[in-house]
Amino acid sequence: MKFLKGVSLVAMLMFATAAFAQEAAKEEKPELKISGVGYLEWNKELSNKTAGEHENTFEIKRIYLNFEKKFDDVWSAKVTTDVGRVESEGEAAPSGDAVETKTNPYTVYVKYAYIQAHQKMDMVDAKLTFGMFGTPLIGLVDKQSDFRWIEQNYVDQSKNLLGTSIDNSADMGASLDLKFFKLIQLTGAILNGEGYKKVSEGDLGDDGKAYQGMLTVMPIEGLSIFGVYRNQVTDDAEPGDNYNRYMAFGASYSTSLIKVGAMYVMPKTAKAGVESEYTLLDSWLFANLESVVNVPVLIAGRYAYGENKDVDDSKITKWSAGLGYKFNSNVRALAYYESLNSDSYDDPETTVYVKTEVKF
Repeated sequence: MKFLKGVSLVAMLMFATAAFAQEAAKEEKPELKISGVGYLEWNKELSNKTAGEHENTFEIKRIYLNFEKKFDDVWSAKVTTDVGRVESEGEAAPSGDAVETKTNPYTVYVKYAYIQAHQKMDMVDAKLTFGMFGTPLIGLVDKQSDFRWIEQNYVDQSKNLLGTSIDNSADMGASLDLKFFKLIQLTGAILNGEGYKKVSEGDLGDDGKAYQGMLTVMPIEGLSIFGVYRNQVTDDAEPGDNYNRYMAFGASYSTSLIKVGAMYVMPKTAKAGVESEYTLLDSWLFANLESVVNVPVLIAGRYAYGENKDVDDSKITKWSAGLGYKFNSNVRALAYYESLNSDSYDDPETTVYVKTEVKF
């Protein structure tokens, strides 16, 4: 009997030890964090330049699913999928030009897929990233303005104002961020230059690379003053004749009450020796009045313009304004009016929207 009691006691201790070890292993094992955000809208065209049928539609603009894992105090990884409808070229119009369409089904892209080493030291906060990640300027403006759920910033959607793309919101490559005393941040990146939706396609499908450098100064809390230089070689065999580059500078001020800022961009492109120069301005205002009136009323406004200096009557101006409400920490909505005008238009194009963001 004493022997059986002894065996039972040993067995109980073994099971308890195994359970404790299993529980400890569970605690030590990094957890996979899963989150997401969706941008949904209704839009109605009030007028357009073709005087044709006015679009009136409900649409899922974007759904992002995030998968994040922290391996230890230094290393982590993130994968983000991007679901949305993307414009593509359809059948040629009577004029012979390709027609852009959104009739294609929703497409899934990998927007972010990177591994990152982040080390905090006394004077320097260092971050090394490798993979598919967000580009410096577009990421900074979207974070500071909190406007991405309403619309992309105008470096990201420069094609709508300039007729050409000058940067991508995410790309494949490597970057290094160094922040000194939380006052100055230096960011350098070498990237494919094609963006996360294109890989070795079209006139960018070559050995050329994009190089980006950004300096951000943060003299007081909430204020960021930044300057950026980007140079993309689009043909490695003839780098002097084929490039896409820009310089930009700007400032933003971001608090829980108000987010306001502007950036001025000077793009320059060359293809087969033919150069084009542009100017681009983007400015924004976003406010949550809850801290002032105890009601989470949202106010948003944006003004932007773009111009090709080598083409007459090419200036396009776009302004927008909206009023919204934040229902909780995960859901907010905004009624939004947008007007786009060009020197070549008789009348502006106008559209009304209801924009929503849902986090989950």
